Amino acid sequence: MSRSKPDDATRNLKTERLNEMAFSFKKTGALLAAIEVGLFTAISQGSRTLDEISRAIGIGREATDRLLIVCKVLGLVEEAGGEYTNAGDVERYLVRDQRAYFGDYLVYQAGSEYDSWKSVAANLRGGGEPDRGKIYLSLMSDPDEARRFTVAGYNSSLSLAHKLAKEFDFSPYRRWLDCGGGSGCYSIAACERNPGLETIILDLPNVIAVTKEFVAKHGLEKRIRTVAGNFFEAPFPEGCDLISFITPLQGYMPDEVIRLLTKSHRALVPGGTLLVLDYMLNDDKTGPLDPALMNLQGVQKGQLLGRVNSGAEFREFFTAAGFKDVSVRWFMPHQLGLVTADKAG
Repeated sequence: MSRSKPDDATRNLKTERLNEMAFSFKKTGALLAAIEVGLFTAISQGSRTLDEISRAIGIGREATDRLLIVCKVLGLVEEAGGEYTNAGDVERYLVRDQRAYFGDYLVYQAGSEYDSWKSVAANLRGGGEPDRGKIYLSLMSDPDEARRFTVAGYNSSLSLAHKLAKEFDFSPYRRWLDCGGGSGCYSIAACERNPGLETIILDLPNVIAVTKEFVAKHGLEKRIRTVAGNFFEAPFPEGCDLISFITPLQGYMPDEVIRLLTKSHRALVPGGTLLVLDYMLNDDKTGPLDPALMNLQGVQKGQLLGRVNSGAEFREFFTAAGFKDVSVRWFMPHQLGLVTADKAG
């Protein structure tokens, strides 16, 4: 009869944790399917029983039942007396036509990344040369892809934009340059709350074509101007007292980030502010998980598409660009950091 050795680290351990990691993709598939077939929207609009939901989404009763069972297990829907209701966060974020709906973003983003996670080991092999934005520039050169990307960004970030507009004081600023501003949702939210603010959104031409539509939708054409260009190459407008990079910097390597921060320092008026909102790691890089995964995903086919940095590293980058008294804090503790600094007066 064999016995475990005293130092056997596997004694009493189970496989549940490893299985959970290995098969999490099944949860993703179920969630995306429920969004795509309109399950949560049907429930919100009054289809409550299995038969009603089946008819509303146009899927057979048995297949609908199986999807609902998984959604119950995942806590996405609840059932009482044979009638279904959405969980609170599902009702707010995954029901089409709700103000905070971002189901299309999840379908687009998770769907586009889904297959690549099967090839992480292959992606890690290679020379580790920086991509320098080539893949992103190539994607955004396709008008249809740029539209899908920008619309998904608007759907996913509008509520986050209002959170920033509430938590960051935009009232002292008059002229804001948002580099890589995408759909314009951050400018839209800030302008709606600050009547004295005017903004300039700088992004690639096919993105800007969609940005203009969202700006017009909110009736802010007179206060939000758009400029088409690559923020590495395009000159920054003069007279800006606020410049921002909201989530594009994780797509670049440290030397490129410092280059952009230095360019911003030169362009700002004395006393102006640079704001960076981006994925951020703890200083000891023990988390959070989402930025850590984003950092790993930044290796594609042996090339480095960018890097997720820690708060301490952002301080170093800002200092190298000429800023002092850099402020770093968590904006969303599981994901995003907010870094700001003023140009000396």
